[in-house]
Amino acid sequence: MVQRLLILCILLAQAHLAFGFSLSVTGASSSAVLDPAAPSVLTVNGGYAIPSHCATRDGSTTCNSCNGVNIEVAAATNAPAPCNPNSIYDELPLIVTVESDKTDIGTLAMGVAKASEYSGNQIDGINLVAVNGRTYAFQATWAQLATAFGLTFTCTTQPCGGLKTLYFGPVKDDKFVEYVTLKINFSIVNYSSLSTPYNGITKGLATWCTPTSLDPLTSNISSTGLCYFEMFPGDEKAYITNFIAGWGSSPVDPDTSLTYTNLTMFYAEKAASASVLETLKSVTNLSPHSSVGLTTTAGDPLSSYKIEGLENGSADTAKTYCFVPALQDATGTFLYFLNFQASGITTEQFNGMCASPSEVVGILSDKDCFIATVAFGSRNHVFLDVLREFRNKYLHPFTWGKKFIKFYYANGPSWAKSISENTLAKAIVKVTLLPIIAIAFFVLNPLWLCVVSGVGFLGYRRWKRRGSK
Repeated sequence: MVQRLLILCILLAQAHLAFGFSLSVTGASSSAVLDPAAPSVLTVNGGYAIPSHCATRDGSTTCNSCNGVNIEVAAATNAPAPCNPNSIYDELPLIVTVESDKTDIGTLAMGVAKASEYSGNQIDGINLVAVNGRTYAFQATWAQLATAFGLTFTCTTQPCGGLKTLYFGPVKDDKFVEYVTLKINFSIVNYSSLSTPYNGITKGLATWCTPTSLDPLTSNISSTGLCYFEMFPGDEKAYITNFIAGWGSSPVDPDTSLTYTNLTMFYAEKAASASVLETLKSVTNLSPHSSVGLTTTAGDPLSSYKIEGLENGSADTAKTYCFVPALQDATGTFLYFLNFQASGITTEQFNGMCASPSEVVGILSDKDCFIATVAFGSRNHVFLDVLREFRNKYLHPFTWGKKFIKFYYANGPSWAKSISENTLAKAIVKVTLLPIIAIAFFVLNPLWLCVVSGVGFLGYRRWKRRGSK
């Protein structure tokens, strides 16, 4: 048996070495080898997000176009500009260097094609560095790559990007000896001025969705980003609630087919003398922000509803934060900022985009919670983690949950004080909460419910058989 395992390990090692690529990349927004079992497949992200807004473009590294510059969306109306912290630009070269395990390729020429079988179908205008021993490299500016795939960075017509694939490697007898599969995600957002907006406005703004019904929240307006939302205060945090996700259950850009990876909430602290609208207008793509991941789960498109990193107000002075949501695509580009300056938005809806964090007392607190201190003796008890997760997933996102939370915040502190002073009340609370915690656990972990039910059913059948004897 040991000999067989040793032979298998040797064969696996040989198989790995037979395609022993070592890859390095410069000049991309980001890159990753998706599958360790296929190290020759490389995905590169190129987010072209208004690079004219970059402070510097040195011709060798990406630039940061998230520098607070706005775009003009209408007369005397500005909005945060789409941006990428690692934006590509026309003259930036993408360089992929390969260290191969092959020792017999040092005299070979290089080839690049749009197909995995090379037969002289070289892509025009692409620069390739000749093989040097076991090292070779692909090099092309992003402008050359865009031309090769029929894209333009002005992008006045769709599609403005998408997934493109090419192959490169040493060639012998008009065939690849080995090759790298280079998958490139292009995301192009450009802008010059209001008279020639390119796609900086169409991909820069999400249309506000005025709700047509409140329970459930629906709208007859088509949009792309988070087009309606309210914020609820927490302890050094705020929660996204009562929202309409314009992307539905599939977080995919309708133009490029690239995946949206995050919902990002940009925010500003409201000054005492400023209005909510003035505070929202002060938010730029350089403002503080917090991201939550997106899911494909029907009815639950956000992996979390919590925006952390905020400060609580004091007893004398509230701290209020106002939020502007945006999406982030697979290349890292922020786009589809909510157009909160649309007509028809009410004062109540504007106020709903803000929250004032403060220390929370009672069952829903993330810190001092009377369930922990009164019933279970610890604020970090595992049962509290179950209740917090249930709260985040099944209370905050829904209208009925929000009403319950508001009711509890109004009454929780007095309840906590009464219970803490009564030994019998503590025992009753503990006994009452145990089945509630169990139900919450099984709702959050349905697989365990199946396991427990199965064990219980088998135990019941066994008991039944014994009883019949």
